[in-house]
Amino acid sequence: MVEGGRCAGIALYNNKMIKRVAGIYYSPVGGAAIMTERLARSIGAILDDCSPEDITIECHDLIKEQPGDIVVDEETVVVIGVPVYVGKIPLPAARALREIAGMGAMALTAVSYGSRSYGNALYELKSLAEDCGFRPVGAGAFLVNYISRRSGGRGSAPALDVESIAEFSNAASAKIKRLTGCEIEELRIKPAPFEVDGKMPVHKISRISPKAAAAAQKVIERISLLKRHSEWFL
Repeated sequence: MVEGGRCAGIALYNNKMIKRVAGIYYSPVGGAAIMTERLARSIGAILDDCSPEDITIECHDLIKEQPGDIVVDEETVVVIGVPVYVGKIPLPAARALREIAGMGAMALTAVSYGSRSYGNALYELKSLAEDCGFRPVGAGAFLVNYISRRSGGRGSAPALDVESIAEFSNAASAKIKRLTGCEIEELRIKPAPFEVDGKMPVHKISRISPKAAAAAQKVIERISLLKRHSEWFL
């Protein structure tokens, strides 16, 4: 049934309407912010086309905002994005996310990386989201090429794997629609668990200076450009 050009009854979850998509990111350099905002706006636009009410889209910067002030609920689809630091998520990002109550909101977790492997970061972020009370329904690791940013001069944006981000946005939105498209609780499609390869990494305090660590990461990026690809899981 269609009302006013929209699909009536789509985007219902636990008898509540999906009313907003919130992107939450930790992004010191900017790549994870661009990735998260693109994902949130793409998914929000797709869901809005099949919602009887307008869906709002908002983004939150964990560096600039107080994490405890970010409020989500079952009427929110959350996109959580962080960069990969040597196969792990940054400790400040993990600390900030632990201050947010997931309240059962559906979540899509995403990491941006520029080296050969994203390691255990995506597994770690999905697990952390579950611990915080979110309900992850998808996860993705997307390439962000900072080499092009440096060669392009000051102010140029890092290059994203926009094709994979668009594919993930379409597939994730379709899954959210399937999970939330029936007003009768007993008839709704139940979410099948999805697996992300990896294990919980051990975070150790490094004795290497931040400058030396950053230089090492740049070397890894330069020697591994041809062996990288984005991946996502639903």
